[in-house]
Amino acid sequence: YTVGATFTEPKVAAGHPHPYGLFIGGSGLDSDTPTYVYCVAYGDGTALVRGFSGGKVSDYSKRAPNAAVKKAAEGGSVSQSIQWTVKGNRAECSVNGTVVAGFDKSELVGPGKLQSTDGIYGIRAAHNVDIVVSNFGKK
Repeated sequence: YTVGATFTEPKVAAGHPHPYGLFIGGSGLDSDTPTYVYCVAYGDGTALVRGFSGGKVSDYSKRAPNAAVKKAAEGGSVSQSIQWTVKGNRAECSVNGTVVAGFDKSELVGPGKLQSTDGIYGIRAAHNVDIVVSNFGKK
C-alpha cells in the first residue's frame, strides 16, 4: 500500500521549524504506550524517521538535511508531499517524490518495534505548527 498527504505550512511562525508527516503501523494508540513509526519533514530542509514502541523511542534515521525536503523562506510558506510505500519486504518514506529513508520490514517489525507495518496510519504533527493537510489517504 501507499499512504500520503501534502502538508502546507502557511507561515513558519514558531521561531524554529517543527515537524509534520505520516505514521504507519499504529497500534495501541488509545493507550499510554502506543506503537507506530513516523516520517516527518521540517521546513528547514531536514527529515527524520522515528518510532515509538512500549513507551520507548527508536530513531530509525537521524534528523538530517535532505535535498528532497523544501526549505521555507524566512517567515514564508512551504509545502511538502510525504508518503509511505509498503511493498513486499520494504517500507520507504518519500518526500516530494524522492525516497529519504527505506527499511526492510525486519528493521521495523518485531519485539520492541511495530507489531506490523499494516496497522493504523495517520498524521503526525508537532505542537506549535500550523499546517494545512490535503490529499491525505491511501493511494
